[in-house]
Amino acid sequence: MERKQAFTSSLIYFIIVCVFVVIRMMSQFGLFSFMGEIGGYVLNVILQVGFLLLFSFFMFKTLNKQKARDTLDNFGYHKISWKVILISVAIGVIIYFLNIFVSSFFFNILTSVGYKPSSSSSTGTVNGWTLVLGLIFTAILPAVCEENLHRGMLIFGNRGIGMKNNILLTGLMFGLLHLNIEQFFYATLIGIFLGFVAYVSESIYPCMIIHFMNNGISVLLSYLSRTGATSGGVITYINELLQGNPIGGFIFVFFLVLVLVFCLMYLVKLLIRMSFEENIKSRQKFVLDLATKINFLNDVNKIKTDKKDDEKMVDTDLAFMSIEDMKTFLQNHPDAIVVPKTKKQKMEVRTKILIIASIVLSAAITLFTFIWGLL
Repeated sequence: MERKQAFTSSLIYFIIVCVFVVIRMMSQFGLFSFMGEIGGYVLNVILQVGFLLLFSFFMFKTLNKQKARDTLDNFGYHKISWKVILISVAIGVIIYFLNIFVSSFFFNILTSVGYKPSSSSSTGTVNGWTLVLGLIFTAILPAVCEENLHRGMLIFGNRGIGMKNNILLTGLMFGLLHLNIEQFFYATLIGIFLGFVAYVSESIYPCMIIHFMNNGISVLLSYLSRTGATSGGVITYINELLQGNPIGGFIFVFFLVLVLVFCLMYLVKLLIRMSFEENIKSRQKFVLDLATKINFLNDVNKIKTDKKDDEKMVDTDLAFMSIEDMKTFLQNHPDAIVVPKTKKQKMEVRTKILIIASIVLSAAITLFTFIWGLL
């Protein structure tokens, strides 16, 4: 079953990569310029909602003959508490500021070898709708749709290859699907981090929140800069600081990054602990229901055999445990609260071919954007 799901997820992903590559190439040569700004929004909705969200979900559901509820569960659509939401928001803020340093570092490397970034300066009237549309199409849709595809379908579909390999693979594919050399490096690192978050939280929602915060803050600061509410972005301020006082600026940036990394590590540990506690609580009902079923089966067995064999009966004291005793039991008996780990499985040849093809194709376009920037 896992091999079939791995194949279907890789097949769906390959189709999506092909669609994105065609659209990217057409956009590169201005074939969509006639559509105007509204046409760009429509195309964005088709790609994000139509393919990354709906196509991936319903194709996976159909090919694997699952109920919609089962597919949602498999994709990690599990409830989270308000505490986890707040922690995810805080992590998203820190990720944004760390991302500034990471993206600036790789961008400087690109420009040092002669790469010229594409000119995409926004013009026109700036009003409230500018911010709303920016949040919808740059923050909300990518956070939901891209996470559904990568931390939902791909993470689940490839779980047989192991946690580390799965996180690295999906992170790389996430970075490459942006089909832009300027976004590839930091998007890959963020993708790896979000894959880890998906595993430890056992939910896709923290990933969506972190993704939204990272993109949303960027949209908000860009809007404030264009309206004149701020004199410039964070990157501009840091560059001016480094140029005015290189040594002092470097020391400031160094310690700022250390503080951000420390805060991020603390919040991730807190997220792991909170997620673990929530998973225990959510599975208490499962264990109690299981104990009730065991009681029933034992009673049926007693009636059938008309004898009491205590050695063959399953211990049913679970049904009468207190909450604290239940926590202790669950911690000492992890097999009762988690799905047993499956052995690592080698990918089928057909699955491996599709994944390699997806990576090669998206990597080729990403490399093309780099070459295009050199010319």
